Amino acid sequence: MFKRDQPYKKLFHVFSKNDFIALLKRLFPILVWLPQYDLKKLRGDLIAGLTCGVIVIPQAIAFANLAKLPPQNGLYASLTPGLIYCLFGTSKDVSTGTGVTLGLYTSRFNPTNTTIGASLLSFISGVILVFMGVFKLGFLIKYAPQLVISAFVSATAITIIVTQFSNLLGIKGAPFNVFEILKYIILNIKKTNKWDITMSAFCLIILAIFIYLSTLKLKKKPLLKKSLLFLCGARMAIVCLFATIVVYIFHVCGYNHKFTMAGKIPNGLPHFQNPFQPVMKGNVTLYLTKNLIDSYGVAVIILPIIMFIEQYSITKAFGRKFNYKVKAQNELIALGIMNIVASFFGGWPVGGSFTRSAVNSISGAQTPLAGVICGIVALLALEFMTPAFYYIPSAALGSMMLMAVLTMVEMSLTKDIWKLYKWDLLPFMAAFGMSFYKLEYGVISGTGISILLMLSREARPKYFSETDDTGRSLTLLLMENLTYPGVGAVNKTIYSEVNSCAGIKTLYLDMSTMVRVDFTILKNFEFMMAELSKKGVSLKFINFSSDSIMKKFINAGLIPIEGILNKEELQIIENDSLSQSNVEILNIKYQKTRITDGENVEQVRSIAEENNTIDNGVSFVFENILHPRNLKTDS
Repeated sequence: MFKRDQPYKKLFHVFSKNDFIALLKRLFPILVWLPQYDLKKLRGDLIAGLTCGVIVIPQAIAFANLAKLPPQNGLYASLTPGLIYCLFGTSKDVSTGTGVTLGLYTSRFNPTNTTIGASLLSFISGVILVFMGVFKLGFLIKYAPQLVISAFVSATAITIIVTQFSNLLGIKGAPFNVFEILKYIILNIKKTNKWDITMSAFCLIILAIFIYLSTLKLKKKPLLKKSLLFLCGARMAIVCLFATIVVYIFHVCGYNHKFTMAGKIPNGLPHFQNPFQPVMKGNVTLYLTKNLIDSYGVAVIILPIIMFIEQYSITKAFGRKFNYKVKAQNELIALGIMNIVASFFGGWPVGGSFTRSAVNSISGAQTPLAGVICGIVALLALEFMTPAFYYIPSAALGSMMLMAVLTMVEMSLTKDIWKLYKWDLLPFMAAFGMSFYKLEYGVISGTGISILLMLSREARPKYFSETDDTGRSLTLLLMENLTYPGVGAVNKTIYSEVNSCAGIKTLYLDMSTMVRVDFTILKNFEFMMAELSKKGVSLKFINFSSDSIMKKFINAGLIPIEGILNKEELQIIENDSLSQSNVEILNIKYQKTRITDGENVEQVRSIAEENNTIDNGVSFVFENILHPRNLKTDS
């Protein structure tokens, strides 16, 4: 017998200790891997953490320069992300902190170029990311097509390259807009600093050599290959060290002002900073929190989505490589909390870095604890090494930025798009072109056009039709699932096919591609039946893809219950005085109608009868079988 209180037991399920532990492990993945932690894993994490720590120092200063922020804020933003990701993250390889694209996004989405503005942008982005994680809204990134993201990244990379021309040439006072920068450099080309451009040339050559070495295939020498990959991954640190030593030697020899410097970095750790405080200059208030939020515009919505796409792409890439699962919900929450915490210590939008993550992986990272060690190195650098950072030249930072983003330009993708689906060039070029005006406009325009193209395809579903040998029946098969935008096109197709085939008495509508159905479609089928009945055409549904779709047709009254159950079976179900057990009745119900215990057949039948407003002259027959002409008959 079926017990009626079972659903209530599920509803008021007792939350046991095991359930609580499982919940904690889902929220804090560190509880899964920490009990298995040993000295071997500690060794790998220690080496990887120290290596990434050395690399993160010049990168953080360079990325802060790109974000139009003081160099120390780059290091501030590198302190806490590793610790937060260690608690909430699910990838052992990803290295979190500042990033080249995040630096550019911060400079473009934070028009005031203030540290408070950058921290507030980080906080708001973090809150939105945590909200998306808690309510499992990661699916929203599917509406930003990969080709739009590729166009956006390509435009971003070109923008970064152009913004670094002033650092490479030693020309000061350049504006922010790409076209204005080019115009400014052309007008001020005579102000080029020969020392800066010489330093840039040497740094670019060294970086290019390292990039070439990373492409060598040394299958027979795995140890040499691994050593080369390690050195190539640390190329930014090597170039920064080389440039700093050269500048220091010039300084000792009395040539103090030949190179343009990144600037002095104050000694010590960051103080607690409220991201909601007004921006002050002396006793004068420059910007209130409301002014800062208004200046962001739609960037507060677009930036978190872009940040998650980058983060998830990096973690998924390493997850596939090393065969472990990455959970989108955990990554959203980890990324959100990283940004919230960073905003209170002078940080700005942070996330995963693909370059550092590659170095982290090659160096032997075993768990996310390597990110904590990387943060400790940045902390020690702020406490003890800031005097040495003064000698880092801007030309070296500009060279590192240029070479870091050069491979991000994917204009060759247009050739593949042209071959595969030419219409996709529209969103690609829209996103690419508009990104030079404003980054957020690039994402909005590209995604908008992609959605319009998708809706246009939904509104014109493809179909296949075939008439039998007698010319009295027509089969119509939709080649894709039908949604409500395509209802009008399907109606037009059916009427056109019926009108063009004289003598048609039966229309078979093949439902094998229908994986979901909504109210509009069901009501449209009801209207279609009425119209076809006036023409003396019988409509039959065949080859349903699933029982759930069939049940919706029953509930909508498109298929009478009598077309499924015979009289004897209806009597068994409806007559309480019969000796049939509840189990037997439920079995008959489910086998014939797929209606479960929670639903009443009598109610479904009455609904079907009430909703069946089609002319009685139409023949309604439900057949979840092959088309009659495909059945073998005895000769």
